[in-house]
Formats: sequence, structure tokens, C-alpha cells
Amino acid sequence: PQDLPLVTPDDYGRWESLGFGTLSPDGTWLAYTVSRVDETSELRLRKLDEDSTRVFEWGSAGRFSPDGRWFMWTAGMSPTERERGGESARTRTMLMDLGSGDTQEFEGVSSASFDPSGRFLALRGRPPSEPRGKGADLRLITLADGAVATFANVGTTAWCPVAPLLAMIIATGSDLGNGVQIYDAEAGTLRSADASGSRYQSLRWRDDSADLVVMRSRGAASEDPAAYDLLAWRGVDRGGAMMVLDGSAAGIPDTLDIGARGPSWSDDGAMISFGLRRVEEEEEEEEEAEEGDEEGGEGEGDAAAPAAREEEPDLPGVQIWHTKDIDIFPGQRRGGGNRTLLAIWRLDEGRVSVVGSDFERSSQLLHGWETALEETDEPYPWGAKFGRPYRDVWAVDTRTGERRQILTRVRYEWASTGGGWMVRWDGSAYHSLNLRTGEEHDLTSAVSAEFADIDYDTPTDVTPPVGFGPAGWLEDDAAVLLYDKYDIWRIEPDGSNPTRLTRGAETGITHRMTGLIPDDDEDEPGIDPRSRPYLSLYNEKTEERGYARFTRGWGSAETLILEHAAVGSLTRADSADVMLYRVTAFDDPPDLFVAGPDLSDPVQVTEINPFISEVAWGRAELVDFVSEAGRDLQFVLLYPANHEAGTAVPTIVYTYEILSPSMHSFRVPRETDYYNYTVWNQNGYAVLLPDIVYRARDPGVSAIESVRAAVAKAVEMGVTDPDAVGLIGHSWGGYQATYLPTRTDIFAASVAGAPLTNFVSFMGQIHWGPGIAETSHWETGQGRMEVPFWEDPEAHWRNSPIHEVHNMETPLLMAFGDDDGTVDFDQGTEFYNFARRAEKQMVLLVYEGEDHGLAQEANQKDYHRRILEWFGHYLKGEPAPKWITDGIPRDELEE
Repeated sequence: PQDLPLVTPDDYGRWESLGFGTLSPDGTWLAYTVSRVDETSELRLRKLDEDSTRVFEWGSAGRFSPDGRWFMWTAGMSPTERERGGESARTRTMLMDLGSGDTQEFEGVSSASFDPSGRFLALRGRPPSEPRGKGADLRLITLADGAVATFANVGTTAWCPVAPLLAMIIATGSDLGNGVQIYDAEAGTLRSADASGSRYQSLRWRDDSADLVVMRSRGAASEDPAAYDLLAWRGVDRGGAMMVLDGSAAGIPDTLDIGARGPSWSDDGAMISFGLRRVEEEEEEEEEAEEGDEEGGEGEGDAAAPAAREEEPDLPGVQIWHTKDIDIFPGQRRGGGNRTLLAIWRLDEGRVSVVGSDFERSSQLLHGWETALEETDEPYPWGAKFGRPYRDVWAVDTRTGERRQILTRVRYEWASTGGGWMVRWDGSAYHSLNLRTGEEHDLTSAVSAEFADIDYDTPTDVTPPVGFGPAGWLEDDAAVLLYDKYDIWRIEPDGSNPTRLTRGAETGITHRMTGLIPDDDEDEPGIDPRSRPYLSLYNEKTEERGYARFTRGWGSAETLILEHAAVGSLTRADSADVMLYRVTAFDDPPDLFVAGPDLSDPVQVTEINPFISEVAWGRAELVDFVSEAGRDLQFVLLYPANHEAGTAVPTIVYTYEILSPSMHSFRVPRETDYYNYTVWNQNGYAVLLPDIVYRARDPGVSAIESVRAAVAKAVEMGVTDPDAVGLIGHSWGGYQATYLPTRTDIFAASVAGAPLTNFVSFMGQIHWGPGIAETSHWETGQGRMEVPFWEDPEAHWRNSPIHEVHNMETPLLMAFGDDDGTVDFDQGTEFYNFARRAEKQMVLLVYEGEDHGLAQEANQKDYHRRILEWFGHYLKGEPAPKWITDGIPRDELEE
């Protein structure tokens, strides 16, 4: 209704956002968080068969005990209290008995964990800052009677999956008294599993067992560990003896030693995987020297001591960048040097099998650990450097070490969950390989379906498959699940019996596996064909979403819910058929619903922003249009609050790529969200979110063809005032917000955040954050230029904003962080200098110390305010502040 008040900045603070919901194991309780724009927050706890809800101010991290009898959470404090409290401003851990409602409070807790039975609770305190590496006090509480056992110097801990045994690393912060201890919470007994002056790390229990492994540094705890020993126990609950693996074990070459890679157990407990590192030459020399000292005796050693070394000269501070580098120098620095070779410790045999063959290759163990895969891109350096990666794959017999190359020059490949098959994709079809027999099969060429993602609009020499790979495997590798555009197919690994399991093509509804399979046998790899998996549903033409579920035997998929809303986050209680999911829409704040396994008769169990009915709000409409290139596309039109039908209004066009799936996004108004659609709606703007589909070598031209047609359609609908259209975007969207004003005059103003501006120089830029060259994805990534500049300079000029800056008639506001690690700040200064010389109306906002997105609250609010002032002046005729008309001299700005 038009008589409802608008939402103003003074009102932003009360608007709420809903966190994730958590069900108790028996499905009788729900916990969730609510945060507000004014930075207040709370944890809410509700018993689902009651209307009342308990509210814990500043609460977070709620979790239920595995038996469902207890609820634990963190009690925080307001930002003001934290600032005022200093060191005393500490969070507290709270524990509630869900039966009685009684609550206990614990101070000074850094981590907390229930044992798998839910009968015991371990609370670890905060370690001191000095000495470095010292553990903290730990309290272990017996929940039935409140009895407390305390332990000192506890580092990391881990509960045994099958017994109330807590493994604790003891870290004294010195080279004395460290070790591993096991506390039996039921018996109240403590035993030392190992003790030394070394450092311990990476506690690992084997699933569904009482087998334990840990790493112990070879040297003292105060030293940086170069090598480790592995300590393992089988049947800790039965007092199993310790087994030790050190660098001298059978099967470990003299050139290798145990590295820092964390260990993992095989399912049967017969093997442990770990990593082997290189033994550096310096270490070998030290070992030889130590052996020589031992053989020569004290006096001989003293006499043979070499003269003191001359002081080493200072080394130059130089980096060497070579054009043959696969990873450029900044990326090499971030990659680190801790690579290891995959190896297996065979406990019963007391020997090691080295699986990996090269530190530059990646390895993985297949189910059962009889076979491993190793892959390398070494034969294809050009592709690795320039966005067309290929690799060779080898199968390794982990017992004999026999290696055989099974795949050559592949980009997409996957191992089956049972470990017996490989599936690869060649750009048009899936193929399988039997790892035992070597037989190959074409899985999909003869199937009457399209498994290639033909809508993929990024240049590539290998079109990816729909969904980028298989959806899963059935148990015993009986069949692989594959996606086409709408449906799920089951195909046996030899290519026989292809079966379409869903009927999405007939309705235009995409069916996808969710991974939620309540009745699946988790002990077996793959999906139990007797189970009934849940599927997600999505209609891209209507933006309907929902869920379905396979019938027994997977003969069909039964639609459970399908709504014109964003329906998602489906979960199930651990031990009850209680389902929880989330529903939201543009004009309907997100809420949680509970239902039975068929999702019928759902009950709404949360309500946030109940006052939304008291204020004016916009509405969202999905609109079909045809681009100038003749392509059928859609845009989302968000009407301004209190919009009067038939009235043309100022419109802000926000661009990126495909935006229609965001139609049902609910956004609370906030000043720290500088691209906030709701704020724009409340200020009288319609917001247009067009879908853009790109062509290779023409990203800018493609954007114009879509955006200009979308704006024309909105004008034709009578919603958009053609003389008051603004454009805005960030990063890739910022590129469009810079490019379009240099090629068309339909916009009254534009705002570009961190944009690409020069398609010649940007190809040579570096993403300083990850340390990668732009050329690694310029041709085959979001830039979509397909070829380097010198192979098609005209295309680069044609799509480059800066090359037509002299023709720009649209006032442009640009924002950059001067520490942008994604789009180099030089892109902003280049365009600014060109626009300044061309005497164009442009303002460049430079936020000091900021990266690709603004992180500091003051800067977020400043940019938010300036966007509103920019559009307010150019789209609505509001008076322009001085920073728009004349700029602000540095001296005045600092004042």
C-alpha cells in the first residue's frame, strides 16, 4: 500500500538476518542465530512442540549433545563491551540441561566438545601467549553428576568414536614433559601413551574404532621440526601397544624422511597414509658429522674441529622471473615448499610402500588402498600456464609399486567411489576405464541426451560436462549417475542400461542430487540403490525451486515442494525423520520450516523482521526479453517501494553475468552493503538485473547487446524513465559499468567498482592475492578473449573501455582500493588519466589500504553514501555536492 512509510537509514538497525538452523538429534529442538544491522545478535532455542522461544543475547555457536539431552553455546558481548573490557572481555561457554532447563556457565573456554555418547564434555581453556607452544588447562565434565576432572598443558584433543576416551596432546612449552595421554572418562583413569621432549601433532582416530595415530617431531619441541615419527596404537580401549615408524623403516629410501603431512587410517585399520619429504643435503652432512664425532671420541673431535667459518656475505635481494616458469614467482612464494610424497605404513608388515614418485605430482588413494592414482601436468606446460590444463594419470599398485599410465592428456577425470573404475570426459562424451582389466567403454555417445554444457559461454577447447562431472556412484560401482541439462541418468560402467531417472526435460525443471540420503548405508562407498535420495528442483524460466525424492527403487522422482521462492538448505535430524528447510523471497524474509520426510504440512518455526508488513517494500518480477543479438534472455525488475503503476521512474541497472537466479534474494537495508538493492528501492529507484550471455572475443559487445535491450524493454513496460537510467557494477560488472558508457549514451550516470579498464595492459597484469598471471585465464576465463592481444588486436580494442574514453558522455564514478590484489589499482589510474586528458566528467575514489572489496566500515559507508549522491544528482536532479562538481582538495579532505 502506498500509505506505508519508507525505510530510512534511522530504521536500518533493527533489520534482521537469519543464520543456519540446527536440529537436535531427535528433532525436538531447533537452534538458530539472528543478527541485526545494528550489530546486535542473539541465539534462539525453541522446542518445536511449544510456541515459546528462549533467547540468548549475543549467543552463537549453538550445538546439541549427541544424545540430545544438552545444549551448549557461546555467550558473547556487545562490540562496545568488548572494546571497554579489554583483556577481561571474554566470551563464556554456556550449557543447558534441556530436560530441566538448568544452565551452567564456564569462563575461559577456547574450545569445547562432547564425546560421541553425549555423556561427557571437554572444555579446553585459553593457552598462555608465553611460552610459545604451551597448552592450556582442560576440564572434563561428567554431565550426569557434574563431576570435573582437570588436566594441565593440554594442546589438541580428540574423542574416540566408539568409547569415552579422550586423547590429549600434552604441550608444556618446553623440551620436557610433552606427550600423549588417554583419559578414560567412564573409568576415571588416565594413562600416558607416550612422553618425551618432542612436539606432537595430528591426532587421528580411525572411524568406528579405538585405533589412534599421532605425529612426534624427531627433535626437541623448541626446534622447528624437520622430520617426524609416527606413533600408532590399535585398540586403545584394550590397552594396545604402541607401534613406531621412523625414518629408518623398511621401504623408506635414505633420501626421504617422514614429513609434516597429516596421517590417515585405512578403513580396515591395517594401513596409515602419510607424507615423505626430501632429506636436504645440509641434513645429510649434519648426520655424517654426528656419526664422525661418535666414532672419533671427544679429544679427536675437538682436534679435528674446523676453523671458524668466515662471515658469509650479504645476499642480494633479487627475484628471478623466467618466461619458462609454470607458476610465476609470486605464486611460487605462496605455494610453499612443504610438498611430500604419498606413502603407506603397513602396520602388520612393519614396512612402508612409497606411492608418490614426484614431489610435483599429486596422488590419491582409491577405496581399499590397493590402487592409487598419480597425475601430472608436466608434459603440458603451455596449457598449465595459459588456461588450458591437461594431465596424464597413472595407476599405482600400492603393494608392488608397479605404475602404468592409464589416461593421457585429459582435463576431466574422476575415480569411482568403489575404486574399480575411472571416468573421463572428452568434451562431448563420458568414457569409462576398468582399472582391473583395462577395458574402455563409451558411456554416452549413443544415449539420446546432451551431457555437454552447451550453455557454457567461456572460451575453451574442451566443453565441460553439465554439472562439471558425475553426480555419484551406486554401491559396488554398479552404476554412475550423470547429469544432462534437466535430468539424472544411471548408466552402468560398461555403458549398458542407460536409464533416465527423472522427467525434468518435459517440464523444464532441473533435477540434481542433494547429497541428503537418510537411509543410505554410510559404511559402504557409493549410494545404496535401496535408499531414497532427496533431489533439488529448479525451473530457470520461472525461478521456482523446491525438492523431490526418488521413490523406492528409483522408478520416479516425486515432487515434494515447488514454490516461487528460494527453497533450500534441506537437512534432517540425525536420528529422527524430521526435516528442516529454508524459504525466502525478495519481499519475504527467510524463515525455517519443519516437516516430515515427505515435506507435507510444513510448519514455519521462525519469524524474523515481523514488522516488514508495516513498511513499504518493493516487488520482484521476472521479465523475458530478446537481446540485440536475437537471444532469448531474462531480467529481474525490482520495483521501488510505493511504486505507482504506470509511472516511469529512475532505474539503476546492476550488471555482472547471469543474475536472474538472484530474484528471490532478500536483502536487509544496510549502509555497509554499498550495492544494496533494497536501499535503492527505498530511495525511489527501480533496479534492473539483466542476464548477460557472452561471446568469445566480445565480452563488452555482448554486454551492450543484452543490457541495451533489457533497458529498452523496461522502458517499453512503462517502468523505466529513459532519461534517468544509471549503471553500476563491481569487478567484472565494474568493467561493464566502465565499458558501456564509452559505447552508448543511454545512461545518465555510471558507477564502476574495481573495474578492468584497459584490455591491452590488463592482459599483462598479475593477481597479487593468489600470485597468478592474468594470462593464466585471460583467454579462457571470465575475460573470454580466447586469444592473446597480438592475434586479434582489433577485438581487444573493440572491447576495451579505455580505447574509446574520448567518446564517453556519461558521468562516471569509479572506486578502487589502492591495495587491490585482484584488479590492479593501475587500471583505475590509467582510465582516470585518460578521462582527465579527454576532459570527461569522472571522479575516482581511492580507498587507502583496501583490497578488491572494501573491508573497513567507514569506507563501506562512505562509498554507499557517495553512490546515492551520484545517482541522486544525475538521475533525480538533486543538488550535487562539491566532490561531484569540483572535487575536494587534499587539505580539505584531510580536515
